[in-house]
Amino acid sequence: MKKVFNFALYDFANSAFTTIIITFIFATYFAKQIAPNPVLGQSYWGWTIGLVGFFVAISGPFIGSFADKNNQILFFLRCFSLLCIFFTSLLWFAKPYENYLLYTLIIVGIANFFYELSLIFYNSLLKDISKNKNLGKSSGLGFALGYLGGIVILFISIKLFIDNENLPFGLSKEESQNIRATAILVGAWFLLFSIPFLFFFKKKIKKFKKSSLSNFSDLKNLVWKRGLKTLGKFLIARMLYADGLNAIIIMGGIFAVGVFNLEIKELLILSVLMNVTALVGAVIGGIANDKYGSKIVIIISLLGLIFSSIIILFAYSKLLFFIMAAINGLFIGPIQSASRVIITTLLNNNNQGKGFGLFATSGKLTSFIGPLLVSTVTFLSDSQRIGFSSAIILLVIGLIILINIKKI
Repeated sequence: MKKVFNFALYDFANSAFTTIIITFIFATYFAKQIAPNPVLGQSYWGWTIGLVGFFVAISGPFIGSFADKNNQILFFLRCFSLLCIFFTSLLWFAKPYENYLLYTLIIVGIANFFYELSLIFYNSLLKDISKNKNLGKSSGLGFALGYLGGIVILFISIKLFIDNENLPFGLSKEESQNIRATAILVGAWFLLFSIPFLFFFKKKIKKFKKSSLSNFSDLKNLVWKRGLKTLGKFLIARMLYADGLNAIIIMGGIFAVGVFNLEIKELLILSVLMNVTALVGAVIGGIANDKYGSKIVIIISLLGLIFSSIIILFAYSKLLFFIMAAINGLFIGPIQSASRVIITTLLNNNNQGKGFGLFATSGKLTSFIGPLLVSTVTFLSDSQRIGFSSAIILLVIGLIILINIKKI
C-alpha cells in the first residue's frame, strides 16, 4: 500500500504544474496581461502546447525504448521531473508586458516538454506498484490525489497570492508579482511532494535478452503484425479522444475567461469545483474499472463528456456553465485512469517504457490538432465558442473507433 500511496503522491505533486501553469492561473495571466488580447493569447498558447506535444510524440517512444533496455526508467523520471521544476520556476521572470511574450512561451514550452516526458516513465511504473486485480483502483487513486493536489494548490494560491492584501515575502501586485510567484510555488510544491516516489521507490532490475532489432522495429512489433494489433487500434482511438480532451483541458481556462468574463477568483472557484468532481470521478471510475472493465468506463465517460461540452457551447448563463463544467470534470478522471490501465494490461513487464512512449505518442503525435484546431478556428472565426466546438468532434471520432475494438 505504501508503494501505491507514494505513486499517487507523485500525481499530487505534479498536478500543480498542469493546474496552475498550463490550465488556469498562468495561462489566463498570459492571455490577459502578456498577449495583445485574449483571442490571440488563446491562439499563441494553444500553438505552443501543440508544438511541444509534437516533439514529445516523436521522441517519447525512442527514449522509452532506450530506458527499457538499459533499466533507466527511474533515472529518466527523476531527470525530467527536476528539469520541469527548474524551468517552471523561471516563469517568475515573465512580466506583464508584450515584450515578454516570446520568453513566456519558450519557458512554458520547455517546462511542459519535460513534464510530458516524465509522465511516460511515471505511467510505466503502474505495474510495478500494483497487483493486476487492483490496477484500476491504483490508477484511479493516482488521478484522485492529483485532483486533490490541484484543489489544495489553488486554495493556497488564492489565500497567499490572489485574495490577499498583505502579500507574503515582500511581494506586491505591481508587475503582477503575486501571479508570477505562483510559478515558484508550483516548483517548490512539485519538488517537495515528489520526493517520496522519486528517491525512495526501488524498481526491480530486469534482465533482457539481447536483440538485434532496432528501436524502431521493437516499437513496430508492439502495434503491427500483418495488420494493426489491438494495442495499435487502441492507440489510434486514444489519440483522437485524447486530442479533444487535451484541447478542453488546456484551453478551458482561457475559454471561460473570454466567453463568460470570469474574474480570477471565479476562475479559481471553477477550477476547484472541477477538481472536486474529477476527484470523485477518478475514485468511482477506478472501482468500476476493476469491476466492469476499462473499455466500458471510457465509453460511458466519453459520452458524458461530449454531452456536457455541447451544452457548454450553447450556455449563456454563468450558473449553467458552472454546473456543466462540474459534470464535465466528473468524466475526465475515469477516461485518463482507464486508458492508463488498458495500456498497462496490454504490455508485458519488459515493454512498459516503450509502450508508454507510444502511449505518449498517441496522446501527443496529433495533440497539436486539438489546441491547433481550437486556436485556428478561434482565430479565423473570431469566436471562442466556434473554436472550442472543434474539440468535441475529436471526442466523437475517438469514441466511434473505440467502440469497434473487440479485444479490450
